[in-house]
This record gives sequence, C-alpha cells and structure tokens, in this order.
Amino acid sequence: MQQHNFSPGPAILPPSVFQALAAGIVNYHDSGLSIAEISHRSPAFLEVIEEATRLVRELYQVPSHWEILWLPGGASSQLSTAPMNLVNPDDTIAIVNTGYWSEKAYDAASAYCHVHRTDPKRLDIPEEAKYLHVVSNETIDGIQWHTFPDVKIPLVADMTSDFLSRPIPFEKFALIFASAQKNFGISGITCVLVNPTYIPDSPNKIPAPKIFQYKTHMAEQSLYHTLPTVPVYSSLLMLRWIKAHGGVENMYALAKQKAAMIYQEIDANPNFTGLAPIEKRSIANACFYGNSPEIETQFLTFAEKRGIYGIKGFPTIGGFRASMYTGMPIESVQYLVETMQQFTAQAL
Repeated sequence: MQQHNFSPGPAILPPSVFQALAAGIVNYHDSGLSIAEISHRSPAFLEVIEEATRLVRELYQVPSHWEILWLPGGASSQLSTAPMNLVNPDDTIAIVNTGYWSEKAYDAASAYCHVHRTDPKRLDIPEEAKYLHVVSNETIDGIQWHTFPDVKIPLVADMTSDFLSRPIPFEKFALIFASAQKNFGISGITCVLVNPTYIPDSPNKIPAPKIFQYKTHMAEQSLYHTLPTVPVYSSLLMLRWIKAHGGVENMYALAKQKAAMIYQEIDANPNFTGLAPIEKRSIANACFYGNSPEIETQFLTFAEKRGIYGIKGFPTIGGFRASMYTGMPIESVQYLVETMQQFTAQAL
C-alpha cells in the first residue's frame, strides 16, 4: 500500500530526490565513494555546497551583499546563535508571541539578552529593541504570517517550515534561518541568510565562542569545521528539484492550492473543525479537530488503514495535523480529502 506521509518532519521528499540521494550514498558520481565519506574540503564536495548556495541565491533573488551559510544542526540552535551575533547582553530584542516556537525562541534568547514579548495584534515594541523575532509559520498551532509585520526595526525570522515555499521581502530582514527537513532536504543542516550590515563591527561585550560566530563561517564559506555532507547534498538535490518545477513562485502557488483543498473539506465536513482562525491559517500545516473524542479515535484508525501516515496532532494540541510541505504531491492531499469524505459517509 502506498503511504501518504503528512508528518510534520522529517518530511516527505519527491521520489526522484530520494533515489538520487540513495545513489549518491552508495556511489557518488561513479567515484567509488559515498557522498557520506568524501572530505568536506574535497573538490567534489566544494561543488555541492557552492551549487547549493548559488541555487538559494537564485531561487530567492537574495541581495548580493547578503551571506548564505550552511550550519550543522537544527534551527533551534539559531534561537541562541542569532542574538549572540546581533546584540549585546544588555540589549533588548522583541519576540512576537505566536505559539510554541516563539516560546522556544523567548527561552533561548532570554539566557543571553533582554527579551520583550509582544502580542501579534498590538506589536508594542520597546524603542530600545534591536530587532523583532518572528516565526513565519507555527507548525504546531497551524498559523502563519501571510504578510510580515511592518515595523521600524529589522526582522529575524525562523522560516524552517515555509522556507522556499513563499516569497521573502528581504528589505524587512536582518536574518533568516531554516533547517532543511521540512522543505528542502533531510535533518542535520540549517541554511542561514544574513545581512552582514547588522553584525556589529566590534566584538560583543561577551563575544560568542568562535564556532558560533557568523563571521567565522562567512570567512570560511561554511567550511570552518566538518559539515554533514549527506544533508547538504540532499538540500542540493531538493533545490534542483524546486528550480526544475517552477521555483519559489510555483511552490507558493501549489502550497496555496493544497491548503485550499484541505481547508475546504475541513469547513464542509460535519465531523471536523479547524483549529486556527481562518485569516491566520497556515498553508503548510492544516490543524483540525474531530468533533468528539470518539470521532478522533475512529478517524485516526480509518486513515492509518488507508495508508495516511503522520497525521496525529502535537501531543499538547491533540486532533490532527496535515503537513503539506514542498515535497507533498497534490494527489496526496486529494487522497486525504477523499478519506475524510469516505469516513463521514460511512458514519452516516
């Protein structure tokens, strides 16, 4: 039975990307070596990371003065690394309180500098704040910034779950980061886009360790230490796939189309109710409830028997979550919609 993977991450990638990745792990370009074992400083890997960087710049039309970094680990590490690079411990930043991941950002930054929480409706930002941290898409709560806020200070964005699936107004930002395992690869690598003009020229009063300084990685073209070669290669393969399938503009159109399909069914089906306010609904993660505990249990079993994987909601939220990242074919979303319809018809 075909599996339709709605997992929030690690997420589905197109079959052709998985096949190319598997081939490279076994024998990279007929070299007799695996991409997993070649040196991160070898000419072969330099070609990989340089092409991946070029493709990010091309797909997003990244301003020429911005730097593109590939850093090991997940985006959660950037919740601490960003303030360590952009501000001093006695400085203040602001964070928009939108959900689970903004709370994670608050906890991480609070260990280093002063942090002001603000509500998305009011955006009361202190005059002394150096930047505003936003989570572009809250995967657990199913809400998304469809238009980034207009404020007097630069934005820093965690875009892990909608990177390369929507346009970016770069003029609003100082820093953007996203780990790969949602839209452009597998877990283990994070892409960081940074405007160097926002990195202080003089060292911070308490400088970050050298390995956590963006300037270190900018100077070494992300090769200061050993990168995880397989995750970077998976990102390159996915970036090629995105370019071949219409780029960010088409990924954005498809994301909106997939989201419209599932939300239409959620709103029409008497057994289900959407979680997020309509105007904030995420086009990446559709979160919804069954209208009773019995319906939720029955539908989860029904869906899993039909090959729908990873749809159970986050433990603290409950219900269901259909994650529809870039690699998710529209046919799988249609299949989920049909499954919801068949479940309801069977129950009537």
